[in-house]
Amino acid sequence: MQLSDNTLKILSNFATVNANMVLKPGQQLKTISEAKNILATADIVEDFPKEMGIYDLNEFLSIHGLVENPTLEFEENAVLIKDGSNKVRYFFAQPSILTTPDKDITMPETDVQIHFTEESLGRIKKAASVLGHIDFCIEGKEDVIAKVYDAKDSSANTYELNLGPNTTGHSFNFVMNISNLKLIDGSYDVFISSKLISKWQNITVPVNYFIALEKTSTFNV
Repeated sequence: MQLSDNTLKILSNFATVNANMVLKPGQQLKTISEAKNILATADIVEDFPKEMGIYDLNEFLSIHGLVENPTLEFEENAVLIKDGSNKVRYFFAQPSILTTPDKDITMPETDVQIHFTEESLGRIKKAASVLGHIDFCIEGKEDVIAKVYDAKDSSANTYELNLGPNTTGHSFNFVMNISNLKLIDGSYDVFISSKLISKWQNITVPVNYFIALEKTSTFNV
């Protein structure tokens, strides 16, 4: 088996969600943050033949990169990463010591659906970095506004991005921590539920992120 560039890109991104990971048999990658507030899933072309516990995903990717054109051969408790005379034997970690999703999330009914372009998400993350804020919300009044702000200081500088008219018939303020937007690059369709959960669906890569909302979120029926 060889890992595609797309799968390597997804694994690199998932390492930002959680440093460790359990690869399950089949064609889906899944990880969950230590705080259990981010669940990420992705469909891949590879079909893993067995369960593989990875204690440090970034280390595994670096080891994989040591071999120029690596092929993976699975053994009982390790995977052989090799190309000709070059080979590295990477031993699996016990899944019981790793953080792994124990069940899938059933997304509740969507109350608000919006779209973020890659450019707009880049602006939001840049604004958070420049302003030094961790608070991010999607606010619906006459228009839908994505806002970076400081929830503890009403006089602090804010950044707002108008996403267009609010056609939902509801007012809302869905609050998130900007650090939870550990998204692979791209544009996203976002489905938000007043049950304090959001689904971020990449429109070009088969990857989804389920991100918890903060309890200060509001939705007026």
